[in-house]
Amino acid sequence: MQDSLGNTVTTSSEEALRLIESAIDLHARGWPGALETSEAAANEDPALAIAHALQALIHGMWGRRALAESAMARALQHAHHASARERSLLELLEHVLRGRTQAGLAWLLAHVRRFPSDLLALTTGVGAYGLFAFSGRSDHNEQRLLLLDELERHYPAGYPWLLAYRGWMRIELGAVDEGLAMALRAIESKPQNAHNAHIIAHGFHEAQRPTEYLTFLPGWLAGYPDEGLLWGHLHWHAAIAELALGDDEAALRRCLDVIVPHLPRGAPFMGLADGPSLLWRLGLRCVSGLPWAEVAQHAARHFPNGSNPFGELHLAMVAAALRDREALTQCSNRLENLVAGGSLGARAALGWVAGLRGFVDDDQGSGARSLRECEEEAVRLGGSNAQRSIIAQTRHASRIPAAPPR
Repeated sequence: MQDSLGNTVTTSSEEALRLIESAIDLHARGWPGALETSEAAANEDPALAIAHALQALIHGMWGRRALAESAMARALQHAHHASARERSLLELLEHVLRGRTQAGLAWLLAHVRRFPSDLLALTTGVGAYGLFAFSGRSDHNEQRLLLLDELERHYPAGYPWLLAYRGWMRIELGAVDEGLAMALRAIESKPQNAHNAHIIAHGFHEAQRPTEYLTFLPGWLAGYPDEGLLWGHLHWHAAIAELALGDDEAALRRCLDVIVPHLPRGAPFMGLADGPSLLWRLGLRCVSGLPWAEVAQHAARHFPNGSNPFGELHLAMVAAALRDREALTQCSNRLENLVAGGSLGARAALGWVAGLRGFVDDDQGSGARSLRECEEEAVRLGGSNAQRSIIAQTRHASRIPAAPPR
């Protein structure tokens, strides 16, 4: 059977086909229900390998490692029944789940050359935390844009999901007005897309139009459940907009009342990026009484053995705010191991950790020099322009944030 984009799906059940296509659509839009819908597809056809694989991907995103492993094992048990596209997709998702970013990106590029309309495959590559962004390449935005524009002809005209992401890459690369207009057209066509709302947040940020984002968000967010993947992060963007307007008090309220309380319910990696970076920005503005203890608990609970280079950037913020020199040393050691394994992003993150260590040791000159080195290679860390701007903000500061005494 074939899905609506022309991809072969190995099932004889029309209901299973409908359910897995719906699950992929929900997942691509960052909308709740993708896991339950993929489970329903697997119940309808237990041999539908990609239904189990999608469950594995979602569990992995939410930090449920054992469930992710179990679901992927079920998917692989049924791989021999699957089509060539589905088997290739399973291989790609295995790379993603095991953190094999460079191998995963190479596999994705080969996969979409053969199966250009495979939406689930494409979702693994194009986000701020996807295979391109975390590849360590300095041209990951340019390469994403080339790929997305090339794939346009393989999707229906004006396909909202693709239009939004094509717009985002333009935003990140400086064609802000063009990219934001594309994202706004996309969300007008398909409003229930959290990733599209996120792209609009970036568009308004890069256009220096924070008031318009704060006007847009409440109306859009009213229809988005708070268990959605991007619920907390969209509030993070609102806090950044409030800081841009000089309203530190509003940003602090949003931090204390919304973002930090949401950490236990959100996806762990999203929280790792949002919590420390918002407290850090507030701290750079000399806002006191920040909930570093709660953010540190989140980091310790979910990332006791560290993270990828972008995650280590934020673990280092926690360590520096706590003036925990041993934790900063551990960040450096983990990053050195990643560098030895070929990670290009880890080299930039090492400069960040060294810079924070300089500030912690009251050697601002050394700290600023290391941060300058990090800033020059910061694009290799992944994430977005908005997120990476914290490096320059810190370099120009006279002091770094400090957590309240325990």
